[in-house]
Amino acid sequence: MLKKMITIMVHALASVLVFVAYTGVSPCCWFITYEPDIPDSLKH
Repeated sequence: MLKKMITIMVHALASVLVFVAYTGVSPCCWFITYEPDIPDSLKH
């Protein structure tokens, strides 16, 4: 039972790593949807 649970967790971790690799998110930028506020003076 424990071995089956560990196997499932390893597969889940591998799936998450593959998803992160395919989305192209670098480890330094985990907030994919982060958009900083631009001051009005910099907007055109």
